[in-house]
Amino acid sequence: MVYDKAHELAKALRFSPEYRQFKEAKEKISRNPESQKILEDFHKKQLEIQTMQMLGKEIPPEKMREYEKMSEILNYHPSVREFLQAEYKIAQMFADIQKILAEALDLELPKNE
Repeated sequence: MVYDKAHELAKALRFSPEYRQFKEAKEKISRNPESQKILEDFHKKQLEIQTMQMLGKEIPPEKMREYEKMSEILNYHPSVREFLQAEYKIAQMFADIQKILAEALDLELPKNE
């Protein structure tokens, strides 16, 4: 029964507006090699910064400047910006679902700071 409900949730997610937007944005990116490269570079830089933060390391100012510059470049690439927004909405939806499940089972999740 639990797995049946999980499959129902997966189906509901697949037909959600957030997923449709994500899928459309992903398809746009996949048709444009330049956008793919910009997105890949941005994700790499983002992961690098997040990893340093998680490890408690200080982020060098030049790394932050590079990240900020890449963020500004996204303003000139609407398809990449749209994809990142759709990606964020999906991630937020997953986080909300995880929170709902954790609360229902009386589990404690790490708090975001």
